[in-house]
Amino acid sequence: MESSDRQLIRNIRKGDAKSFEELFDRYYDRFYAFACALIHDRDAAEDILQNVFLKLWIGRERLDEDRSVSNYLLVSVRNEIYDWLSLKYNSAVVRCSAPPESEDHSADIEESMAVLETSGRLDRIISAMPPQRQRVFMMSRYRGMSSREISEALDISVRTVERHIHLALKDIRNLLS
Repeated sequence: MESSDRQLIRNIRKGDAKSFEELFDRYYDRFYAFACALIHDRDAAEDILQNVFLKLWIGRERLDEDRSVSNYLLVSVRNEIYDWLSLKYNSAVVRCSAPPESEDHSADIEESMAVLETSGRLDRIISAMPPQRQRVFMMSRYRGMSSREISEALDISVRTVERHIHLALKDIRNLLS
């Protein structure tokens, strides 16, 4: 019989590795598929999921059993994906601005161009969002503000903030596919 997420979180907070393993087995495939669909890189998606679950385990004492673990994982995976994209974009910019070397780097250039193209597509997707959704998404992703901080700054409910973020991610996922 499957334990409820709430019970699993209670047990994980106490350091129960079997409960953590059960939670991992329950959610890994779903979020791995989500990450693959967004970034089209299986190895990176696997690394992202490993980071998310490692951070969950390390911060297990702070887990809130009253909050949806599925939503927590979704936000964590989303943030790891953005960090990965940002790192990849920044390394591509550095490679493009570095002086040319004598070795052949055509594969690196092609990869850099692909990252820059994806980043440009991402910028266009974000700029095409409705103004409020765009504002919420930018505050969340680029300023690192929490949903509560955004809700207070824009005088809207936390649930509305979360809905805007959810819709923004859905837009990105649909248009990047």
